[in-house]
Amino acid sequence: MNYETHVKKFEDYLIANSKSKETTGSYKRTIRQFLKLINKNPEDIDEEDLQKYKLYAVKHYNTNTLTPKYSAVNTFMKYIGKSKDWREDHKLKPPKKYTPNKIPLTEKEIKGLFKVSRHNLRDNAILKVFYYGLLRRTELQNLNMEDVDEQKNKLRINAGKGNKYATVNLHPDAIQSIIKYLEIREPKNPDEGALFLNIYGKRIGKTDIALTIKRYTYKLGLSNKRVYPHLFRISGITHMAQKGVNLKIIQQQSRHTDIETLLGYIQPTDEEVKDGYLKGITLGSEYKDEEKTEKTIPEPSETKPIKKRENENTTDKYIAVLRDGLIGKEEFISLMYLDKKPEQESPYIQ
Repeated sequence: MNYETHVKKFEDYLIANSKSKETTGSYKRTIRQFLKLINKNPEDIDEEDLQKYKLYAVKHYNTNTLTPKYSAVNTFMKYIGKSKDWREDHKLKPPKKYTPNKIPLTEKEIKGLFKVSRHNLRDNAILKVFYYGLLRRTELQNLNMEDVDEQKNKLRINAGKGNKYATVNLHPDAIQSIIKYLEIREPKNPDEGALFLNIYGKRIGKTDIALTIKRYTYKLGLSNKRVYPHLFRISGITHMAQKGVNLKIIQQQSRHTDIETLLGYIQPTDEEVKDGYLKGITLGSEYKDEEKTEKTIPEPSETKPIKKRENENTTDKYIAVLRDGLIGKEEFISLMYLDKKPEQESPYIQ
């Protein structure tokens, strides 16, 4: 059976539907493997064949790898027109994806990686573009020299999903590192427009990127921490959020269409959660009951006598005491208008 004819037609279908070069390549390999395993023409594929491949995949791949494998098969079934005849629950569905370490690098660790890579201009520029640009791995791979705007500190990126482009800001520190790298960049292929090249003068690949990051991670002494390309994106987003940058601004720079997805990138430390919690929920060191109570006039024995102010006449003195509620009207009248002295001077007046 000639599998390649079907694989080639499937490849054309993927390209026509704006699948990225990397996705197309991955899907092709999976479908070639799938057809070889079941050894049937596409029109003869049935549900048992899908289950056969599912059993094979579970035995040979980890949980996270199953997702793109199953997606490729489901897309192929849609391509050959079989998906219409099956219920939704017949599709290959991967188990719950294992989420790898998403603890961001600290700013100190980022600075450390920049420092230990400073003597290799290409690697130093790669690390800075990853962090400052909040780029995905495929976005960095797809960069061309013409995508760098040195004047405006901008970067034009291709997300790898068809012809979908975006322009993002890039920190001057990263721009300067790119400029220094371009001064010594000598591609073996003069027509190669890729920004970052491997030792053969070709566009950099994912293996080279992974090894580059691993090299400086070990050099900095972070061998006990899993550091991978996407962790630079997570770290940059988290650091912006920690500094109080508006989420809409972070969303535009990181190009997340869904704000909920963006929130999943922000990874505060346990200490930050604790500090934020205490700061946000503490009512104060002295909690006071703010319920209003009726004002009561203290008994004479509980109140300090009011001292007479200098140059204050008797009338003003009595009016002030009455106003403060320390004597009643009857006593006021007695003191002011009755031509007699009380048997005892009011204790409030001295």
